[in-house]
Amino acid sequence: MGREAFLFGGLSAVIAEVASFPLDTSKIRLQIQGQLADSNYTDIKYRGMSHTLFLVSQEEGVKSLYNGVKFAALRQATYGTIRFGIFFSGNSWWQSRGGKDTDLHFTIGLGAFSGAISSLITTPIDMFKVRSQTSQSMKKTPILQSFLKVYQRAGLHGLYQGKWPNAKRAALVNGTEIPSYVFLKSTLIEKLNKMDNFQTHLISATFASLMGVLVSQPADVAKTRIMNQRPHHTDIRHYKGFYDVLRYTIRTEGVLALWKGVVPAWCRNGPWNIVFYLTLEQFRRIDMLANGRDKPVF
Repeated sequence: MGREAFLFGGLSAVIAEVASFPLDTSKIRLQIQGQLADSNYTDIKYRGMSHTLFLVSQEEGVKSLYNGVKFAALRQATYGTIRFGIFFSGNSWWQSRGGKDTDLHFTIGLGAFSGAISSLITTPIDMFKVRSQTSQSMKKTPILQSFLKVYQRAGLHGLYQGKWPNAKRAALVNGTEIPSYVFLKSTLIEKLNKMDNFQTHLISATFASLMGVLVSQPADVAKTRIMNQRPHHTDIRHYKGFYDVLRYTIRTEGVLALWKGVVPAWCRNGPWNIVFYLTLEQFRRIDMLANGRDKPVF
């Protein structure tokens, strides 16, 4: 039971990540612009998701939309495998003891826990993904060389820069997104007599992505800005932590700045979740057919 949850969750996450990666690049570029704390990103250069995609393609080449995709795939192969494996294994254990997908007090807690733990473990990979998406200089740097360069300059602290904002964001995302999917899917099937099919999975995935983005966007902005700053640069204001980003951003840019990139985030998160859950459901069905099971293993 546990092995399939980790394997199928990780594979589905990697496929979804690669498929939607240019939209994530657009979101990252929008989130870091307009900062008074860093003169490199003070100007408002991009005016929305479509404009960002067009301008980056025009000025840096289409391939630049995939800067950091190697880190993104590695991140989902680790982060995605761990978080979905923990959640679906834990949820299967809960159901074996009489629990249900609609027991939000359990699924929200489990989702938040799986997100926080997996993000803490994989923070260095996430940091390099963010930096690769905002800088041309890291485009051709090998993964191992990137790790060694930061470690030699700032040690483990440098590799885990932004770990707490990352964990808080992941807890919010996973405590909202995955429980929303399993809750709505279960409700549609059991209470509204819908079929366990493509339409049900599509509706549930779209709803889950919308809920996840609305709840987690401020934490995502804070995480992105902390991970993107270079500690060795002394000519900029360095954020002191998660709440410092929130306070300073609200004071200098307004409260709505915490939802910068929310449309690209959802435009990226929506397709990501749809691809992920539709792929995951197909892996479940293939596993059922291959092993002669009456129902999915998780």
